[in-house]
Amino acid sequence: MKLTDLKPRWIGLSNWESEDDFYIGVSFQSPMKTGQRLAVLFDPPIDPAGLAEKYGWGKMFPDAKHWQRTGDTFENLTLSPSLDFSARGEWHGSITNGEAA
Repeated sequence: MKLTDLKPRWIGLSNWESEDDFYIGVSFQSPMKTGQRLAVLFDPPIDPAGLAEKYGWGKMFPDAKHWQRTGDTFENLTLSPSLDFSARGEWHGSITNGEAA
């Protein structure tokens, strides 16, 4: 299924939403249809304005897991490795080129 079908939202630094095109992660509805939203942080951030240094991005959330990101839209986003929420009884899958499988 397409990631866009899961009502994705970019995660920023301010209240987990971004108003300045500096995105550090993505959240989306669970593909398992449990009414839950799932979220991950990624690296590198989506940073068209070059704000990573201003925000000290490399030092934030040092103990949090970060997924490797390519793509900069919901339609072409790829994250690796796979996203495993199975310990919470949730989805284990991948997002590749905007597809959640």
